[in-house]
Amino acid sequence: MAPLFRRGLLALTLVLMAVVSVPRVPRAWVDYADLPLLEGISQPDTYGPDSISDMYGTRVVLNDPLDMYTKRDVEQTPLEAATWSKEASAPYPPAALFVMAGLSAAGTAIGIGYYGMVLLLAVAFLGLSLAYFLKTRWYLFPLLYLNFGYLSERFVYVQDGSYLAMLVVVMAALWLARAGRPASHLLMALAASMKLSPIYYVKNLLLMGRGTAATYAAILAAGLALPYVVFEHYLYIYTYGYELRGSASGAAGALAAAGLFAVLIAYVETRLGFDWEERIGWSLVPVAVFLALKLNAPRHLLLVLLVPDKRGLRNVAAAVAMLVPALVPSVRFGAAGPIAVAILLGGLIRYVRRIGWTTVRDDLRHPGRTVAMMAGMQHERRA
Repeated sequence: MAPLFRRGLLALTLVLMAVVSVPRVPRAWVDYADLPLLEGISQPDTYGPDSISDMYGTRVVLNDPLDMYTKRDVEQTPLEAATWSKEASAPYPPAALFVMAGLSAAGTAIGIGYYGMVLLLAVAFLGLSLAYFLKTRWYLFPLLYLNFGYLSERFVYVQDGSYLAMLVVVMAALWLARAGRPASHLLMALAASMKLSPIYYVKNLLLMGRGTAATYAAILAAGLALPYVVFEHYLYIYTYGYELRGSASGAAGALAAAGLFAVLIAYVETRLGFDWEERIGWSLVPVAVFLALKLNAPRHLLLVLLVPDKRGLRNVAAAVAMLVPALVPSVRFGAAGPIAVAILLGGLIRYVRRIGWTTVRDDLRHPGRTVAMMAGMQHERRA
């Protein structure tokens, strides 16, 4: 009976995900009026705002990669100009822009366009996640995705293409880590070169083998530092995002919250012996907490919390944070970020309690030793 229930619930989840997603597909990509059984479904007329932004960005890169941050040589269409300024269009590191340009070129070649390729990225991420959940805690998949309204908006209409590309890389790293392959570290370096959320993983550098650590550092340097001397106006993508929303006091509060999470995660994963799979998932959290609170944009946190968690905490935080605004109309979706942060913090404190307050007090009395332990200076290299 249990296997039958599991298969039924997973099938129901997949069907509901499809039903919710179908009306999000823009008419500009496929017009349901020409398709039997679908002709009565209403659709958005144009692509979502992130798709529009990214499509312009990919055209710039394909025309001249050196123009990717100056955007002098390629003009926007009227729709693109009405949706985003040139500066606000695709403000991502070069690794993300090159990946997106490659997706655009491949999509054009096979006839599904950039939108279709990003849709395939979403399917790939969800497929890899489902396969992982089936190996660990299967019930977390329906917990996350039975309530698919917000995520269908982000994946199928708005299309967080750069996030989806990064999440697929992280999922590949997660599977490699599960197989005990050190190459998982290199994929995490690539992921951090595409979006900054995984940059906290650098704290594991001393736990890697020397060759792997050197390659990891080289990928990060090539992806995030070298562009400064190659691409004109490269640094604007960091200042632009920081200045877009929020106040200085809000930034300070978000930074303090992110710092607290960074310390707690480092301590918990060291004392409880988190493996590489767990370290991969948790490495996405500190920067995501900062971005979600600083920009008042829950998506920065919710999307990375979709990465499967063997212990369940991160996924439960995402599921509850998305469910509360859906069930309580008076709660705006902007509250999803703080809700997720509160659940994550409570879960980490519970992990600390599991370590034992006697051990915690002893570690606090010896901060130098504790910091060295969390940094990996007192352990043999792992891989």
